[in-house]
Amino acid sequence: MRGHARRGLLALAAALTATVTACSGAGDAAPTRSPSPTATPSPTATPGVTLAEAAKVLAGVMNADGVLGAATPRVDADRRNMLAQTRDGQLALTTAAFNGSDEAPPSGYTWGTPELLVPRLPDPPREPAWFAAVAERRDPAGETRTAVLTLVRQSGDGWRLSSTALLEEGERMPQVAKDAEGYATALGGEDMTVAISPRLMAPLHATSAEEGDRGFAAGLIGDGPHTTGYAEEIAERRLNEKSECLGYDSIFAASNYPVHALRTADGGALVLYSLIRTTTRTIKVEPCASDVRIPPDARKLTSEDFIRKELRTVETQQYVSTVPPKDSGRPARVIGYLGGLTKVTAS
Repeated sequence: MRGHARRGLLALAAALTATVTACSGAGDAAPTRSPSPTATPSPTATPGVTLAEAAKVLAGVMNADGVLGAATPRVDADRRNMLAQTRDGQLALTTAAFNGSDEAPPSGYTWGTPELLVPRLPDPPREPAWFAAVAERRDPAGETRTAVLTLVRQSGDGWRLSSTALLEEGERMPQVAKDAEGYATALGGEDMTVAISPRLMAPLHATSAEEGDRGFAAGLIGDGPHTTGYAEEIAERRLNEKSECLGYDSIFAASNYPVHALRTADGGALVLYSLIRTTTRTIKVEPCASDVRIPPDARKLTSEDFIRKELRTVETQQYVSTVPPKDSGRPARVIGYLGGLTKVTAS
């Protein structure tokens, strides 16, 4: 019975994946990283991605997620199908989750009715086509969060999920500006009509996370757990680790995954991007710092049990931020996040 059920699940998953790919043509090339859009299309341009196509693609991704999440036990074919639907930061997180646990990543979500955020891109798009969506996501434990998804279609490749972020507690999505036909406006990476151009949002966020309210990003990026909160955490960890004869450092950098931005109704921007956090713990004095165990979350991605010289962890962090209009005097705010460890090296 289980064998027949699994074949049915895999057949349905394959059909859903084929539907997503068929919307843009066949292709099995590996996902590649790509720059953000560089131009704001004319509101009268023929859409490179229609609302109907985006709805069909998103439904395929959500349905496939439910099918693959229901597969028990999960086998290699399930993993391949899940990985085939992802790229960029989402691929890194999904791959790491599978490497860290036989049953990861968590799946089988129940989705609410999505709001599509489809930019009016030229046809064919000058850059890889993309769109975003917002939907309530309920996990198997019953917790419901608002998810912001970004899907990208590379030339010659099918649609893949590029990023997912969950809105922070108490945060709400800003209203995205749409034209009479329901299409949004994509902002280029160098857009100067907003307080922080989309291309600079990630590096400024990284500066705020490292330097806090003493850095040059102070006043540009709002305080919060993923900005100044990180800087406070790093300072405290350095002191605590030093008392244990360990060196501690944690740095943030803009990833080279795509950056996407949409115009909001107030004239600002909704920016979707990723950061990479690299944290290092180093044994400074022996035997004072001998027999230091690798933390459980990092232990899943390494065969080592103890730190002999150094432990280096890499996190992929996916964000949603709002940027106010230029000269508004208000800071940008981080409103959504999802991330995790994607690489661990121990020596």
